[in-house]
Amino acid sequence: MAMTTVLFDLRTIFLVGGCTAALGALAFEGLARMYRPAAAAMRRYALALAAIGAGMSLIALRDSGLPEWLGYVGMNCLQSAGIVLTADATLRLFGRVQPAWLLGGQLGGLAVLWAWLGSDPEFATDRVLATSVLHLACSVVCVVAIRRTGSWRQQPYVRTLATFFTGYALIHLLRVVAALIGVPATAGGVFAPSPAQIGFVLAFALSPIALAMIVQMMLHARISGELHRRATTDELTGLHSRRHFFELSRERLREPHARDTVHHLLMIDLDHFKSVNDRFGHAVGDRALRHAAAVLKKALKNAGLLGRYGGEEFCALIRSCSDADANRTIDELRRALEAAPMRAGAATIVLTASIGAVPVDDSESLERLLVHADQCVYQAKTEGRNRVVRLGEMMAEPVV
Repeated sequence: MAMTTVLFDLRTIFLVGGCTAALGALAFEGLARMYRPAAAAMRRYALALAAIGAGMSLIALRDSGLPEWLGYVGMNCLQSAGIVLTADATLRLFGRVQPAWLLGGQLGGLAVLWAWLGSDPEFATDRVLATSVLHLACSVVCVVAIRRTGSWRQQPYVRTLATFFTGYALIHLLRVVAALIGVPATAGGVFAPSPAQIGFVLAFALSPIALAMIVQMMLHARISGELHRRATTDELTGLHSRRHFFELSRERLREPHARDTVHHLLMIDLDHFKSVNDRFGHAVGDRALRHAAAVLKKALKNAGLLGRYGGEEFCALIRSCSDADANRTIDELRRALEAAPMRAGAATIVLTASIGAVPVDDSESLERLLVHADQCVYQAKTEGRNRVVRLGEMMAEPVV
């Protein structure tokens, strides 16, 4: 009677696993429509879980009237296709696409393997070894692919996905070892009544839905990160957006040690930028803005914050030890831009900037101070451009 109960329980677990895998496949199909940049990977995951779910259902229905080849060869083909497609989807998710012929060759080779191993009880251990080695290899491929990405250390859910595949690989490694040393649970087949086999079946049945949940959380984190990036970053230059620049500036000015540091708010306006657009076109104008942003960011280093205010205008908050030190830093920005011309075909474009600088005493007056900085920029332009004006005081001689 106890034997019958265990058999029923294991079949039920496989049947439930098949249903949850099918739900996971539907979830991935929904994610493909929600997150188009990863749609190909999501649909490959959906196909993988559909195959795994069908394979689990065939295991649950084995010896219950199904043709013998379907319960063994068909099931193993579906399970193998599922893990291979899972590995392919994971590679796609992290920007690595394997050729279609290679994927097709893997699937075709596995079909031949399972047709050869068939359903003969003498090959039961061989089938266990083949299954677990395949799942182990695909899991290792996934872990290696994930660890090679730049998001490995930056996104917690990416590490969680790697941990999932690592755990899955260890489970199959243990099963390979058990098969090699002839553990009775492994030799007894998929419905062997032992705690080890029940534990393996549970892990195997729950892994598809666990995978779906982890990938879903990872994609939601990606979407949130992308929305945050778009809200805080200027799309063209990669600098802080105007709103985010002021938020960061207020945070910096409220820090406890801010009172011991001299801060200046800058308005940086590129000179004669309209003529660049008129002469070379807006595509070159966009390049010029990106070039100016890169030069200013490199020159500023860790001395402050830099953002794009709008059009050809940039804003910066610099910190320094004294007014004299601030003056040197500000004029270095101007000189760095002038000393870094850019090429546009056969032409050379020399970018310069008029800079207005205003000292900052508190975090609540930034917008008002920026008006004064803009007035300084206006004075710099009327006095000859390519210079710095600090509250009406010239900080650089006119450039002739």
